[in-house]
Amino acid sequence: MTRLRWEDLPPPVREAVTQCLGEVFSADPVQQGAGSETAFVLHTHTGRVFLKGVELDGPNTGMGRIENKIQPYLPSMAPRLMGSFETAGWLVLLFEYVPGRHADLSPGSADLPVIAALLHRLSQVIRPDLPVLPIERRWAAFAPAPALDLLRGDTLVHTDLTEANILIGNEAKVIDWAWPTRGAPWLDTAFLVVRLVQAGHSPADAERWASQVPAWREAGTDALHAFIIAWAALGEQRAPGPVRRALARWAAYRADARAGGVPHWGGRGVPFR
Repeated sequence: MTRLRWEDLPPPVREAVTQCLGEVFSADPVQQGAGSETAFVLHTHTGRVFLKGVELDGPNTGMGRIENKIQPYLPSMAPRLMGSFETAGWLVLLFEYVPGRHADLSPGSADLPVIAALLHRLSQVIRPDLPVLPIERRWAAFAPAPALDLLRGDTLVHTDLTEANILIGNEAKVIDWAWPTRGAPWLDTAFLVVRLVQAGHSPADAERWASQVPAWREAGTDALHAFIIAWAALGEQRAPGPVRRALARWAAYRADARAGGVPHWGGRGVPFR
């Protein structure tokens, strides 16, 4: 996706930014991320600020407005929103700048223990009043209601914990909260299991790693099966090929384990039968 330059933004947008932040000395374009038309690291007299810009007549408007709306509900591991506004056909979000690099999910990565600790913290963030659809309503078209009932909960769930959305620096931060929901406390760990398989872990090793997260150990076998069914149906429509293939590998591993009675590393520690 081609990003706009700072100079390409309408003058009213740039003027509104300077009203919020003061003079902008320079703007470094950021290429990563698919949820906005443009993004910059702005250099101001008070330091660096991350700007995310969304065109109001573009495909990312809904995601941008959700991310703006839920900011008061986010924990400290999310960058702080410094300001937001809509003008001249644009939604602009201004975040504190978080130094760091994108996480490495590959086998043996030194980031993996840090990410496990991050998931444990996330699983403890309870937000029953989060103003978004809960998981059982968001995924209503992709699995039967009894299956989705197993995913219910009041925990804040990011749903898109990719390498690009986890920043590793002085502390780990989670960015791009465009797809949040409410659900069971183990859901983000389950999403990450698929990402680990995609990054080269075997399904068994990915589940073994996930067992470090206490919330994961409380996920029942039927609940994890329901999760796989629902995400597979959703993925047929929306997920890229590598994610679908990783999910299929995990699903096959669980099916084989169920048939053979092989121990697995989830579902309250009970082997598949």
